[in-house]
Amino acid sequence: MDDAQQRPAQSSKRSVTKSNGRGIPLLRSCERCRRRKQRCDGDQPACGRCAGQRAECKYRQSGRFRKRYPTTNKRASAIEAATTLSGMSTAITTPAIMFQVPELSPSSPMFLGSRAETTISPESRCMSSLINDGTMPMLGLIDPVEILKTRDLPDLTQGLPDGILQRMWALQQPSAAANSDCALPDLAPNLGLLDPHNSAFIAGSPQHKVPAALVSVAQRYGLPSGVERLLAMLRTSFVDSGMKIRTRQFWATLEAGRIGDFAVLAHLAIAIREANLTQGSVGLPEMEAACYAAARREWECGRVEPSTSAVFALLLLSEYGYQTGRPVVMSEFADHAISTAQHIVFRGAAYPWHSAPIKGACDIEREHLLACFWSAWVRVFTAAQVLGRTAPLPSDTCSFPAFPTHDMCHYTAQPVAGETLGAVLFPIHSECRHSAHGAYSAATWQCALLGAEMHNLWVSVSAGKKTRASYFVALRAWDRRLRLWRAAWPQEWMTQMTRIARLAQRVPHSEPLLLDAEWLADLGSESTSSTPLLPPTPDTRPVGAHLFHESRISAADAWLAVVFVMYDMTRLRAHRVALDMTGSQEDPLASAIAEHSSRAETLDAARGVQNVLDAVQRLGFPPERMGIWIVFVLEQAIDIHCTCIFQSADPLAQADALQRLAALLRHLLALKHWTAALYIFAALVKRHVEPSWLLSTQAASNVPLWNTATSPWPPTHVLTLLMRAMRMDPRQFCAYTMPVVYASVMSTPVMPQSMRMRIASLLS
Repeated sequence: MDDAQQRPAQSSKRSVTKSNGRGIPLLRSCERCRRRKQRCDGDQPACGRCAGQRAECKYRQSGRFRKRYPTTNKRASAIEAATTLSGMSTAITTPAIMFQVPELSPSSPMFLGSRAETTISPESRCMSSLINDGTMPMLGLIDPVEILKTRDLPDLTQGLPDGILQRMWALQQPSAAANSDCALPDLAPNLGLLDPHNSAFIAGSPQHKVPAALVSVAQRYGLPSGVERLLAMLRTSFVDSGMKIRTRQFWATLEAGRIGDFAVLAHLAIAIREANLTQGSVGLPEMEAACYAAARREWECGRVEPSTSAVFALLLLSEYGYQTGRPVVMSEFADHAISTAQHIVFRGAAYPWHSAPIKGACDIEREHLLACFWSAWVRVFTAAQVLGRTAPLPSDTCSFPAFPTHDMCHYTAQPVAGETLGAVLFPIHSECRHSAHGAYSAATWQCALLGAEMHNLWVSVSAGKKTRASYFVALRAWDRRLRLWRAAWPQEWMTQMTRIARLAQRVPHSEPLLLDAEWLADLGSESTSSTPLLPPTPDTRPVGAHLFHESRISAADAWLAVVFVMYDMTRLRAHRVALDMTGSQEDPLASAIAEHSSRAETLDAARGVQNVLDAVQRLGFPPERMGIWIVFVLEQAIDIHCTCIFQSADPLAQADALQRLAALLRHLLALKHWTAALYIFAALVKRHVEPSWLLSTQAASNVPLWNTATSPWPPTHVLTLLMRAMRMDPRQFCAYTMPVVYASVMSTPVMPQSMRMRIASLLS
């Protein structure tokens, strides 16, 4: 009797405790797995296990959770899932405006949060459509065609660890040249520039200098990895960086023993991150964090002297912050890089080094220093764009250093401010074989400087400080300056690009890497590039030869292609911003004129980008070697051609736009940065998934035939015609829209059995 009376009393006491309003912590379920209870103050935070992991807990991953909660996907969960898929942090919510100078080292794509009211960011039109609004059903179908028929792309990425798909399904493996074991010549060391810790290893043979230096760094900083593994990751990570000055300087100073710990740690942080994303080896995340933390401590302790090598190492740490989704870190090290460059004293002259004496017609030391500064400035500019800030523009032409006027010659630069570049690839020539004002890299920096003006104006318009009409007026004047700058290009560049396009037309589409005697004869007789060809035998390859891909175009030709793409990208970005501002009621006539002009400019720029990428792709230079910024260029060009298909009433124009769109999509799906590529491709399919997106029969007749009988859309639907133009099976075409389904459809025996069962569980 007493027990029976006591139980109701306790029950009423508990109810009073919950509703007495005195702030007593309540017991709520976890917002992710809804299973484990924990104390909270009225909200529903994640449980301890969910909060301690970047992935979901095992109960959330299981089929029981989806069976019990079939419609629990919310917008935040979709953003987090997509971020987990790309291996990035969710810290970035502001879209990036990328006018970036090409970064030719491989880098991981960063997922950026969507913002519906802003449509000028690279990912805004495509990636925003992938955000789940809570209406997507959690289907158990594996057939991607059946899933696409529902016009919903379900979120099947829950539970995937960081970067698991990148580790399994890299669409393009590292080049075979990465594994080439080239001989290392004995470069004469400068004993006055040696790091004290590394000086003991200089007396050894060239083959033992690099392993000995890496062993010393790994032991002193506690890096949990063997030297062979570190060296392999360094070579693999920077295999696509053959045109980057900083990479050649790194290898020359490393193999000659003239390098400090800070530069080694910065390069290792990027290299290990690349290996972590592509290989997924155990222990790499910890080693990546250890290298970054050690490099940061080395910088903060003040032992790093101002030098070009230190500037390039700081730029790598800035890039590491960009890749890991931390724009504040990116901006911090970019500021350190340009500040370090400004503290370099060159031949007794301080920044901006106008009074430094010039030695000879081709002063390779000065050229190298100028290239180092402008690389740092562009990184500061890029960081300002990512954070939505104004770019640092010079008040007058005398406040900034001059642009370099030569290119390949500065790869053989002599010691500059405490560091040396060394004879990296080619012997030092007595005179420069490049004509004045023929620097390709300087043209990309000038293009970025021009683009910074319109970016700053866009920031002012977004902040309400200036009107849209003022942007239209400034855009017309900016267009005139851009055309004048384009007209000042050397005539040799036009001849060189014409030769590249003509050689590309001779290459068969099906076998782009097939060498023929006629092409080799043309290359030997007509080449206007001053870059010597590499020796044919591996025994005679110089230091750093593993940085090169086997391609038909020289580094000078590749840089020229980058210049053309950068020019068209700058036009495309500025006029796309204008297109997003049209429709204003402030001045309808000016808005209509700007819309007409900007639409023509964006279409012409998109066609120019596609033509250049097609030409260099056939000659063995993949577009991804231009850097991660090419993903955003392709996204914008794809969007322009998508719009052109249905804005034109001419069947021939529609077919041409469709063919160009198919070519851009082929470039997109061939990128190593394929997580962002798949998001863009999936968004394009979802945008046109309705059966009403039909083209005329006459336009469809101009598209090559392909077996698309199993397409879920009508024969004249734009997606069916894209399958024909891309020569892709409908099932594979649809599978590209969902990474998890793609991984299951394209599975091979190489795939681990445990991972195959995990994906099957996700799709069950």
